[in-house]
This record gives sequence, C-alpha cells and structure tokens, in this order.
Amino acid sequence: MDLIGPIIEIFKCVCPPLCKYVQYHRKLDDKMNDLKRELQGLNKKKQDIEAKLSRAKLEQGKKPSNEVNHWLGNVERIDNEVKSIEKEVNKRKYFARARLGKDVEEKIQEVEKCHHDGRSFTAENLVSDDPPTSGRMLPTTETLAGKKTEEIMQEIWEDLMSDKVLKIGVWGMGGIGKTTIMSHINNRLQEKPNKFDDVIWVTVSQPLDLIKLQTEIAPVLKERLLATESKEGRAAMILGMLKAKGRFVLILDDMWEAFRLEEVGIPEPSEENGCKLVITTRFVGVCRSMGCKEVRVQTLSKEEALNLFLDKVGNNILQIPTLNKEIINSVVEECAGLPLAIVTVAGCMRGIDEIHEWRNALNELRGRVRSLNGVDTEVFGRLEFSYYRLKHEKVQQCFLYCALYPEDFAISKDELIDYWIAEGFIDEVKDVPAKYDRGHTILNRLVNCCLLESAKDGSCVKMHDLIRDMALRITSESPLFMVKAGLRLQEFPGEQEWKANLERVSLMRNNIEEIPSNMSPHCEILSTLLLQRNENLQRIPECFFVHMHGLKVLNLSRTNIEVLPSSVSDLTNLRSLLLEMCGRLKRVPSLAKLLALQYLDLEATWIEEVPEGMEMLENLSHLYLSSPPLKKFPAGILPSLRNLYKLKLSFGNEALRETVEETASLSDRLDTFEGIFSTLNDFNIYVKSTDGRGSKNYCLLLSAYWMGGFLITDLEVHKSIFLIDCKICEREETIVLPKDVQFLQMFEVSDVASLNDVLPREQGLVNIGKFSHDLKVLRFDSCKNLKDLFSLWLLPALQNLEVLEVEDCYSIEEIVAVEDEETEKELATNTIINIVTLPRLKKFYLWGLREFKSFCSNNGVLVCNSLQEIEVHRCPKLKRLSLSLPLLDNGQPSPPSTLEVIKIEKELWESLEWDQPNAKDVLNPYCKFVAL
Repeated sequence: MDLIGPIIEIFKCVCPPLCKYVQYHRKLDDKMNDLKRELQGLNKKKQDIEAKLSRAKLEQGKKPSNEVNHWLGNVERIDNEVKSIEKEVNKRKYFARARLGKDVEEKIQEVEKCHHDGRSFTAENLVSDDPPTSGRMLPTTETLAGKKTEEIMQEIWEDLMSDKVLKIGVWGMGGIGKTTIMSHINNRLQEKPNKFDDVIWVTVSQPLDLIKLQTEIAPVLKERLLATESKEGRAAMILGMLKAKGRFVLILDDMWEAFRLEEVGIPEPSEENGCKLVITTRFVGVCRSMGCKEVRVQTLSKEEALNLFLDKVGNNILQIPTLNKEIINSVVEECAGLPLAIVTVAGCMRGIDEIHEWRNALNELRGRVRSLNGVDTEVFGRLEFSYYRLKHEKVQQCFLYCALYPEDFAISKDELIDYWIAEGFIDEVKDVPAKYDRGHTILNRLVNCCLLESAKDGSCVKMHDLIRDMALRITSESPLFMVKAGLRLQEFPGEQEWKANLERVSLMRNNIEEIPSNMSPHCEILSTLLLQRNENLQRIPECFFVHMHGLKVLNLSRTNIEVLPSSVSDLTNLRSLLLEMCGRLKRVPSLAKLLALQYLDLEATWIEEVPEGMEMLENLSHLYLSSPPLKKFPAGILPSLRNLYKLKLSFGNEALRETVEETASLSDRLDTFEGIFSTLNDFNIYVKSTDGRGSKNYCLLLSAYWMGGFLITDLEVHKSIFLIDCKICEREETIVLPKDVQFLQMFEVSDVASLNDVLPREQGLVNIGKFSHDLKVLRFDSCKNLKDLFSLWLLPALQNLEVLEVEDCYSIEEIVAVEDEETEKELATNTIINIVTLPRLKKFYLWGLREFKSFCSNNGVLVCNSLQEIEVHRCPKLKRLSLSLPLLDNGQPSPPSTLEVIKIEKELWESLEWDQPNAKDVLNPYCKFVAL
C-alpha cells in the first residue's frame, strides 16, 4: 500500500501543534514582547508610505495602487488583531496559553512578511499594480441542465462584466439550481481573465446571524477574527480585509433575510470601488430589500428534465426492453422540473430495470406529492420519496441522524459512524472493523442517492439545505427530534419543549451558559443528547438525567463543566460518553453500572483519579484518557477491557510499570494505540514489552511536558513516534524504537548529534538489522546539537524514506556523514564518488539551517529519481545541492519525471553550484521563488 499521501496529510495536520505546543506555552510573554516590537517597526513603515502617497496625490493626482491598498488594509487589520490578542494574553488563562502562543507566533510571522512587503514598494509600484486573484474552484457538474439555465447564467455573467448592475439577486424555489448556477459563475471567474481581483463565496444559511456570518467570511479571506471582538470591531476588521482585496465579487449563497452590508463590514458596491454583490435566495423580497437586480430561476422544461434524469439514472435505461419511455416520462413529470428532485429520484432508480418496481415507485411518488399542499411541501414530498425508497429503517435512521448537525456543516464520516454504532443502527455485524465497513457502505449509498454530498476530500459529508429541511420536517413528528444546533443560543430550551416522545436532541455549538437548577425532563426514550461546544456551560443539575434512562449517546465535549452529575451513573443504556476537552472537569461519578458503554472519551480533562468501576466496562471499544493531575493509571483495569479497539492513554510521572506492561500486552489486538509517555524508562518498557512491534496503527509520544490535549485524533495513523523536549540518550539507557516505525520526529531533542545515536546496539556494536527498514517520514526540528542526520552505512535501512524534513537545527552541517576515515580520504581526493541513493524520496524540506553546507560531504551526490517537491529556506552557507539528475540519451541532464516544484529564495538559487552542466537551466522552470 502507498502510504505517502496519508502520511504527508498526517504530518501537515498534526505535526505543527505537536511540535510547537511546548514553545507556545512557555514563551508566550517573550513572544508577545517580540510582537509589539515588530508591530512598532511595521507602523513606522506605514507612516512613511502614507506620507509618500500623500505627496503623490498632491503632486501627480495619483491614487494608491491596489497592492498598496491591500497592504495598508492588512496593517490596519493586524493592528486591531494584536490589540485583541494582548487583551487575551493579559487574562492569564492556563489552557489558553498554548493557543495564544500559536496566535502570537503566527502574528509575528505575518507582521514580518507585511513589513518585508512594505519595504518592496518603489515609486513605480506605489501607485500601480493589482493584487492577484485568490478565490477557489467549487465542485459542480460539467454542464448546466437546460437552455434556460444557460441563458440565466449568461445574463448574470454579462451583468457582472458591465458597469451598470452592482448587485444581483438570483432567486427561485429551493432545489431549483441557484447554487449550481452560481458555482459555474464562480469557477468561470477563476478560470478566465476578467476585471475582478478576487471572487469570495460565503454560504449564509438560516437563521440570519451577523456575527456568525462575519466568522464565516474571515476564513474565506484566509484571515481570522478574534471571538472576543465586538460585532462592530469585527465589521471594521472585515472592511479592511475586503478593501485589501481590491475589485471583488462577493457571492452570498442561501440568504433568507436582508441585512445592512455595513453591519457585517461589507463595502457597498459602487463604480468607484469596482465591487459586485450576488446573492441567492428563495425570496424575491430579499432581493428587493438588498437593492438587487432580480434574476429568477425557473423550473426545467419537460425535455430538459428528461435529459437531466437520463444523465443521472443512466442513458442505458432506454435500452431495457421491459421498460418503456412512457413510465420513465411519468416519473420525470412527477419531479415537476425541479433539478434537486430529479437528481435525487434518479439516484434512487439507478440500476432498477424491473417495470413493476418503476410502477410502484411512480405510485409512491404520486402519493407523496398529492398528500401535501403548498410549494415547499410539494418539494418535500418529492424529496421524501427518495428517503422512503431507502426501505431499510436503520438506513433511514442513519440519514436522519445527519440533521442533528448545523446547516451546511461538514460532518466527519468517522464521527458519524461512531454515533450510529452507539445508537445501535449497525448491530447486524459484531466486530468493530465490520461495523465501520457497514457504516461507510451506508454513507456511500446515501451519497449515491443524492441525499448526502461528499465534502472535504471525501472525509466528510454534507446535507443540502433543502434535504436537511426535509429531514427536519420528518423528525418534527415521528421520530421526534429537537434540533437547535449552531444557532448561538444563550438560553437553554424550556421544559415545555422537552416532550415525552423526544428521541434525539442536538444543542451543539451554541453559547448556552446554564441549565435551570430544577430542570429534569421526562424523556425516557431520548437516545441522543448532543451538547458539545457550549463552552460557557459550567454546571449541569444533579436531577437533569434522572428521567433519561434510554440515553445511549451523551456528548458534553468542550463544555466548561467541573463535575458530571451522579445521576449519569444510572444511565444503564449509555453506550457513548464523550467529555473531550472539558478542561475543568475534575470528577466523573461511578461507571460501574454502565455495562453497555462502548465509547468513553476523557481526553484533555482535569480529572484527578480514574472513575470508579472502569474495570466493569467489558464492552468498551474506545477509551481516550489524559489529564495533567492524573499521575497514574491503576493496574488491573486494562486487562478486564477485553473488547478495546482504540486506546489513547497518557502515562504520568508516577506511572506503574505494571500498567505500562499491561498496555503493551494489548498491542496485538488493538487497531490503534496512541500513548503519551513522561519518562524514557516507561517509553522503553512499552516498546520492549511489545517486542519492538506495536498495534496495527500506533502513535507514541515521549515528552517531559504534558501533551494531553494533543493526541492524534480521527486521522489515518500508521506507526509514528514523536520525541518532544526530552532526553533520549541518558547515561543509563538510550531510547528503544519500534522495529516497524514509519514516521519519526524529534523536536527540541538536545542530546543527539545524529540519528546514529539512537540506533539499536548489541554488545556496544550497532545492529542496523534491528533498525526499522519501514521508515517513510523523518523529521528533525529545533534539535540544537544535531551535526548530521545519518551515516553513509545507514543508507540500506532508509530505502523506503519518502519525506525528509529538517528545520531550525542550527548546528547541522550535512545530511549524510562519512564516518569511515579511509572512505573519507578517498572521497576527498576524488578517488571514488560517494553516491547517496534514496529511491523513494518524494519531498525534502530544509529550513533555518545556519551552518548547513551540503547534502553530502566532499564529492558526494544525491540520487532521488522520485522527487516531487524540494523546499530550501534560510540556509545561508549552502553552496551545493548535490542533486544528480537523470541523463537523456544525448547525455544532457533532465529533471526527475515526478518533479513538481522547487521552493527556494531566488538569491540562494542563483548562488548554488552544480556538478552537471545545464542542471540549473533544466530545473529553473520548476522554481517558485519565495521571500526571506
């Protein structure tokens, strides 16, 4: 299996927080002072530029260039953001220090870059140049359905390109294709040169919440807003961000209410600023209130509807002898020319060739539509047909469960499947891997039926807002749901809303601060209660869960509770208890009665002791537990948990050797183990007890600093080791690495001079045979005494290496060292050529290496014919890249066929020496020059 893709993604997503956490936390105050100094310099530069602009306006009547406007807007925004960060730092919250440290470091880098950009302005470009377009392509169909739809798209395009129309309102009933049309417009604006500098797409959703809308806009602009800032302050920041974009098109999709643009921070479009606004909405009144030109999207003609249906169901359906065109036409007619209904119904009928099934489907579809009145409800009737065609009740329940998430939310597939398993929707298979396979099969079916959409490169799913509305309509009666997710609620729903027949409740992602002290809803059949990410919720009444004996899923993650009510101890049907990142949670009541529990998440809590009765949880399959005050995990508990599938555990300074050995004994039957070790001794005990081989997937982290909130979660973890701010070559013992490690990272490890220092030894001699030959990713970061990475004779063990990254290791001089004196002499006199071959290396990344001179000393050359990406930054002493290129038949060098990009400073690139003539010319087209 080729693991490089997943491994690189793991590295990109996980390594930065793992590596930098210690620095962020410790050096926050020093970094804040650095930030203030850098900002002072930036503001002086801003004053200089503003003075020059004033002179240019007075003397030449010229205006600032778009690039300068962009820069000035960024400086203003950065100023405001630094003030907000300083307020947060002054609050001195312990758990916030790491996050704030990260914010401050990122802001320093942003200030430095902004200052560098300011220094690049000259008299010529101060009043010229445009910023680049930086929008994003959206997934959509290759062609639009119907001639009328194409005409509408052309009308919108012409309005955008003309100076007459500033605001456009695209309106029509739900599911008619407004978003699809605008997706095509968005992509066309990205592809073709036009008069706009940027295209910005934001989904608004209902109910209208201007603070939430501001929060949605910022990341699209690749910026961030601080949660502590007022709505007015945020509006000022967004105004600066948008003005910096120059001439832009802002597309606000799915608007339900009008609002004043200045409240959000959106500049009013005008001929002077060259900006345009496009909204999509179901209501013509919204278009009028916003002052937009109205563009109505209407239903498809019969012919257009049939063509779209055949495209989705498969044109071969017309070749089936038992089916006739009449029955197909009848089904299409029932979809009433509504694209979403046509696509959804076609998805249900794909692969069905029995005339009886088609007739039955037609009758069901007619029955659903005829039984409802009103435009929206008739649309729901057509969509509900697809829901009821799922047939299987548990698959229908899986679909409805998705409606518990906020509108337009990207739902993690694995999280969703975990909920389904806990709810009992996937009970027909027994072992956990089979349950996940079944869950993914159900998700694929829902996507293929167009009831869900794939999102985020396939790791998530989303519901179309109309499909979600249909699901909420179904769950307004039976089964009964209460869904108020992501609405920024501050008040907890009143007792009258907690009906006796409630089955599922979602209040996730709100601002609820308290639950009334006497509230005890009588909801005996309630099976799911989602309260996660109500970060101001501090207390839950003791009596709250007394009448919820049917509860199976309880999620209180990322709330501010200190104690879990003792009434939780009597929830004997509970299968999933999730308390992740409850940073103030000190006590969890007895779990002895919760024999059905499968998921227990106590990661990054503040509990002082393991909950009583954990040894009784024989059905537990997922256990996540880490807490700074928890110094040791009692022995004897883990062996009783016979069904564990995923285990995440941190071992404190007082960890028992017996507990470490018990954990190791589980390794052969765990799918995934993620462990944090505080001492080298405990780490080595674990590795030795597993005989050098861990679980199918593992991540072991050794750090003297508490890292409990930073275990790798919900990623495709293979076999990874993270060594962070720790000693691994102590006098008494050296670290023992697993024999099958694939990913090795060292951060702030000061007692190693080379990877050779951690190689397995027998009777004082290195045994390369016992070092992992599976290593794919090797990374060193901030290891101040590192002189080289590895010796020449270690190369046979590194033939599978795919990623090599070295950052801020100030002492390193070369990557590959030659330790044999005789070989070194021969290399020095050119008697032999030292060829370093890494046949599978796809990426190497060198950053901030002050003493780095060459990849390999003397006349060594590096042969890497699988290279895709080279990055070299801030290596001032580098003179020779040592890269040997493949040769063509005529003897001329050629780049590796896999090469995609070389990222490097232009000055450094120009100064490099090459062994092969024309090598620089051959590689030059791949260069992407970056600023220091």
